[in-house]
Amino acid sequence: MKIVRFEWQGKVSWGILEDETIFALDGDLYDKFDRGKEMCRLSDVRLLAPAEPTTGVACGRNYMDHIKEMDWPVPEEPNLFFKPANTVIGPADDIIYPAISTDLRYEAELCLVIKKLARNVPEEKAMDYVLGYTCGNDVTAIDWFIKSQGLDLTRTKACDTAGPLGPWLVTDIDPHNVAIKGRVNGETRQDSHTSLMIFRVSRLIRDITAFLTLRPGDVVWTGTPKGGASPVKMGDVIEVEIEGIGILKNKIVAPK
Repeated sequence: MKIVRFEWQGKVSWGILEDETIFALDGDLYDKFDRGKEMCRLSDVRLLAPAEPTTGVACGRNYMDHIKEMDWPVPEEPNLFFKPANTVIGPADDIIYPAISTDLRYEAELCLVIKKLARNVPEEKAMDYVLGYTCGNDVTAIDWFIKSQGLDLTRTKACDTAGPLGPWLVTDIDPHNVAIKGRVNGETRQDSHTSLMIFRVSRLIRDITAFLTLRPGDVVWTGTPKGGASPVKMGDVIEVEIEGIGILKNKIVAPK
């Protein structure tokens, strides 16, 4: 199932997408819902980020091919950091090049959205807390990472508009068995597979909820594979494509 959040006729709604048709989502997105009446065509709407998080948590250094590429030691525990709500934009929105940075990068990622309150979740039950999966772009001001020797992840990762999500949520994929790609201006710079994750989705949910309560709509970022952190500039168009989900596409624009 594909779940969309969209703006149509001046109203923001959630819906269920089938082919090119959007149907109403009847019920509670985070509990029980059904497909309602036909509403509109996909081409009639403006797609929004398919999540409304109070917070987001990301995992760095989580792909074996990226670890080998960078000659890093294999982590024994997930390397977690915050990706706050101010970063989130949708597939129709522009990424604003942050004024504090002169070296912006992008990272293609599989993201998941939480569907119910999650606290101290055991690994064997973790997948029951996932509403769906979407494409994410972990936009990174890498110069602040370098200046701080990796200590200032806030300015590195948390700039406004630095967390595009979309185009929709998909509920029925295996998150550990899909291809993931990143492109800049049509050029493929990342071409990998989620089977190379070191820490799987269930482990990430377990470890995060051991210290932080996740709420419905919160987002977990699962890391980027080899070829990420590639430099981008104003005017570039970045695409994140994940098998079974679709393509997230955003343009980088000058700071306002």
